Amino acid sequence: MKKLFILINLPVGLLLYSSCQKQVTTEPKPVPPSCKVASAYYYASPNGIYDSATFVYNGDKLAKAESDLKLITYTYNGANITSRTYFDKLAKSISFVDSAEYDASNRLKKLTVWYYPGRFSDVTKQYIYNFSYKGNNYDKITSIIKNTSNSSTPDTLQNIFQIDAVGNTQSIVTLDKEGNVYDSVHYSYDSNPNYFKKIDNNFFLFDANFQMQGSYLHHLPYSISTNNVTSFSYFANTNYQVNYLLDSLKNVTAVNVNGSPYATYSYNCHQ
Repeated sequence: MKKLFILINLPVGLLLYSSCQKQVTTEPKPVPPSCKVASAYYYASPNGIYDSATFVYNGDKLAKAESDLKLITYTYNGANITSRTYFDKLAKSISFVDSAEYDASNRLKKLTVWYYPGRFSDVTKQYIYNFSYKGNNYDKITSIIKNTSNSSTPDTLQNIFQIDAVGNTQSIVTLDKEGNVYDSVHYSYDSNPNYFKKIDNNFFLFDANFQMQGSYLHHLPYSISTNNVTSFSYFANTNYQVNYLLDSLKNVTAVNVNGSPYATYSYNCHQ
């Protein structure tokens, strides 16, 4: 009888153990919200806001950025922006068109920019940027500038990128055809993950108004570096301080230079 008792009660013990195991399962972790830039304002100190942008998407891809001054439209190949067209609403004409080419690793290899007479150029000009890499980082960008209104020889510059061990651009030194230093800009960084990569891996193509330092190439480190630019200087002279404001989800909401606003961003977020 004792053996029968054990055989009868064994399944009951297994059933209780199984029941207890189900009760200690953990709840799934909540999925963080997904955010997209909805709008932006751009400032020209001390004159206040000079432009804005409302960003419109087709699925996950940016389709256009628009304000009272301009309409920027985008085309894609997969996840990569392949063209960007800037239409000047005041002049009722196209100001510039960017065309981007990528290599097999989806790295930017060539950028062609056509400027047309208007707000950004007095004549038609073509800028070609050829990208060279060392490992996964920019090593050199060759820029070729052609003035199509005459037969002058294209101006060619070599832009040498110095990248540190963590992937931050420490400096960009520009050399002319004779090897003379044409320009030099230096950067410092914080230790936080790059805020603009959250918006787009090629943020400098995403937001045409983000031209903090004037030169087309000098604002690249804000979107390609591992961390965030906190200061920059030309020829290691006067330092310009850059700081950021973030929302609770670590989205950048404001960019300030020397304490003055440069750009502000707002977001639409959903689970």
